[in-house]
Amino acid sequence: MSDIQKGSLKMEEPVFAAIILAAGYSSRMKKFKPLLPIEGTTALERLAASVRAGGIEKLVVVTGHRREQLEPVLEKIGAIEAYNENYDDGMFSSIKMGIRRAAELYSDAAGFFLMPVDCPLIDSGVIGKMLGKIVAGTGENRSDFYVPVFEGKKGHPLYIPREYADEISRYEGGGGLKAVTDRHWDRMVRIPVDDEGCLLDMDTLEGYAEIQEFLKAGRRREDVVSLAEGRRIFLVRHGQTRQHREKMFIGRYDVPLSDEGMKQMIRTAKEIARLRPETEVIYTSDLTRAVQSAEILSRQFRSDRQLPMRLELSRRLREISLGPWDGRPVREIREKYPEQYARRGQDIFTFKTGNGAENFYDMQYRAVKELRRILKEDDNRDVVIVSHSGVIRALENNLRGIRVDDSWEPLSKGDFRVVEILR
Repeated sequence: MSDIQKGSLKMEEPVFAAIILAAGYSSRMKKFKPLLPIEGTTALERLAASVRAGGIEKLVVVTGHRREQLEPVLEKIGAIEAYNENYDDGMFSSIKMGIRRAAELYSDAAGFFLMPVDCPLIDSGVIGKMLGKIVAGTGENRSDFYVPVFEGKKGHPLYIPREYADEISRYEGGGGLKAVTDRHWDRMVRIPVDDEGCLLDMDTLEGYAEIQEFLKAGRRREDVVSLAEGRRIFLVRHGQTRQHREKMFIGRYDVPLSDEGMKQMIRTAKEIARLRPETEVIYTSDLTRAVQSAEILSRQFRSDRQLPMRLELSRRLREISLGPWDGRPVREIREKYPEQYARRGQDIFTFKTGNGAENFYDMQYRAVKELRRILKEDDNRDVVIVSHSGVIRALENNLRGIRVDDSWEPLSKGDFRVVEILR
């Protein structure tokens, strides 16, 4: 509806609803996530308060496991329950239930803000910023999805326009919600935000502890450039791997070094040893090609300095995950998935396929998080890291105060680079 004010046509403000998913088992967490304490309140209450403070009054909470324990909380926060009796079927069943219920209840809603209770630090400012962008674009861009991104990585909540409610509710194929949004990949609007809370989840006890530490630090992370001051960071790319008959997608696909790769690493180990890195540990990706490279470095350092060199393997230093494309010939992917292959060429930094895949921003986030941990916990003057091209690009650029999507001078296989941060 519209009304006339002072001779001009003024449209009513669009209405929105929020959906919080709180139906799961919390099996990996071992504790019931919706009721976990966070700064004197529960995760569910905190998230609901952020929703309301961000400007959304209409709220649906999807329940399932231990439903009865959430009843008093739902009453307290003034939310409407959408009970998912099929919560055993996984998160997508709860997403569909929440969207169906919200669409039925709020026929005037232009769209829905979807978020898991696992992410209790979503800030009202993030929601408010999203609302502002959505309202400004509800004319010609009313079919757009919106998502906040922190340093390029997508977070929560996801804004879903009403017109996709039926498509999502009826979808029965594989891949869940991502399979539906991938159909409309060109309608995904990424909104940069400065608050990392939209990324942090408490799917595990480790994640819950990280959230608590993040809050204690005032919702800020220590800058890796500052942590690296006065130190040398040796970034070493693994040696050449055994070759395939044709060009392959190789991310997490685990292949060993070739004979030439072994020779490359021996030469590199001697060069690094001459620089006398002051450390007793080598941090390495746990993929075979990186571990073999690190072992060669370790043997050379022990031989030159007669000091024990310990290897510390890390999953967070792995190469980017290419999901179902990993380990498959480029020719095959190009022929089978021509549209997706073309999309990858259009924007290699944001593209990913399948729920198990990463894009460059996902990889950057977990690799820099690992670098921050190493710099905080390792008291040695120097740090030696053996990893892969994508990870090294992310680490080096962040150490220089820029990001993975900024320009970078490629590093050849078996080569290394020293980043020295002067005080």
